[in-house]
Amino acid sequence: MVIKESLLKLLTERSINKVTVTDICREANINRNTFYSHYANQFELLSTIENDLYEDIKQVVINSSNLKTPEKLSYELCKYIKANKTICEVLFSEHGDKALLERILYISHDLTIERWKQELKYFDQPLFESWYTFTAHGSIAIIKKWVNSGLKESPSKIADFIDKATQSVSKAFYSEEL
Repeated sequence: MVIKESLLKLLTERSINKVTVTDICREANINRNTFYSHYANQFELLSTIENDLYEDIKQVVINSSNLKTPEKLSYELCKYIKANKTICEVLFSEHGDKALLERILYISHDLTIERWKQELKYFDQPLFESWYTFTAHGSIAIIKKWVNSGLKESPSKIADFIDKATQSVSKAFYSEEL
């Protein structure tokens, strides 16, 4: 854990490309042999941290999908992010991996598309894909802004904003059906 925390601390100052194993060992107060007994290099360590975060968020999405209300998902995600502030601040920052955010965006893709198929009378795959992309990227932008500004607002306030914005877009699609 101290190795992971040391890398996260270093990533608040610079990108992964500018962090060395020596830097991590110095920060963690361990020797290189200890580091190499767990990880091949700093990139593998970062990948492990990112994958752990991804799996945790995936579990939040899966658990929230059983609740049958999309609003609950936004709140649960924001609550998770707030509870894991340090790691999220680093991984969602300019020094974080942009591919991680893309992976996170599409965790709930299939569940959301399936829900829309069931709720709407017509199905237009390209339209639904665009709808999902728009709402997902907008939600991530709000979350990223919230994280990068220090998570000052409550998870419920951010989730409420995301839900209202998403619902306003969704109303246009639902009203087309009537």
